[in-house]
Amino acid sequence: MKKISRFILIIAAAALFLTGCGETSVEKSGKPVVYTSFYAMNDFALTVGGDDIELYNIVPSGTEPHDFEPTASDMAKLSEADIFIYNGAGMEHWAEDIADTLPETGTVICAADAVEVTDADPHVWLNLENAKLQLQLICDALSEADSENADNYSQRTADYIAQIDAVKAEYENAGLSGKRLFVTHGAYSYLCDEFGMEQTALEGISGDSDPSPAQMAKIVDEIKAEGTKCIFYDPLEGDKTANAVAAEAGIEALPLYTFEGDGEGRDYVTIMKENLKSLLT
Repeated sequence: MKKISRFILIIAAAALFLTGCGETSVEKSGKPVVYTSFYAMNDFALTVGGDDIELYNIVPSGTEPHDFEPTASDMAKLSEADIFIYNGAGMEHWAEDIADTLPETGTVICAADAVEVTDADPHVWLNLENAKLQLQLICDALSEADSENADNYSQRTADYIAQIDAVKAEYENAGLSGKRLFVTHGAYSYLCDEFGMEQTALEGISGDSDPSPAQMAKIVDEIKAEGTKCIFYDPLEGDKTANAVAAEAGIEALPLYTFEGDGEGRDYVTIMKENLKSLLT
């Protein structure tokens, strides 16, 4: 009930902003106004849209998207979007809640609709083929909304998909099949499925609870038995738990990015290359 009540208050407050507060309006440039939910979707929209769109993001880059709550100002701005892009599949509960409340003049894109969601893990973009499908879905939406620049959107998408294909070839040639990953955040099922790996996680999908001493001891025992050299953590969540396990097991703690946010503003291809370096350790 608390979430529902908070959501109703946000909607009400947003309505007040829309009717009585002109400063929340997005400045119009003649370009499609595109809003995205969080970093990964923002990067994909920027990759496809380039300078042909006005792009804004809701969840700040260093903020965990799972538990984020939009402000009334966020809601007011979203109501002026020509296109709103979110991942879906349980990634951003708030985006799924508000999608049906936005004006019919805008287009809402659930990027996870482009892929097959196979389990409770919403991090579908960590599968390289899924990322290509999500990019193409965004390209199609932008091309429909702005047919004048459709060729630009298509060319950027094709160029970037070629880069993703090159990265995928590097993964396929890396001998990852059969590798067992010990991770603090159980967010890598799609990545593992694509390349025949397996993840063992200390925490669940959202990573919103600390593991118990018994869980940590069990993981340490499994790491020692497996002869594993490292445990992976998502830098957005921090390395405290990973370092504790690593110290106990006598191994390294290494970053494995979920691409939910990035303090350096790196793009998807760059992050996936960084992940491969960690996986090859």
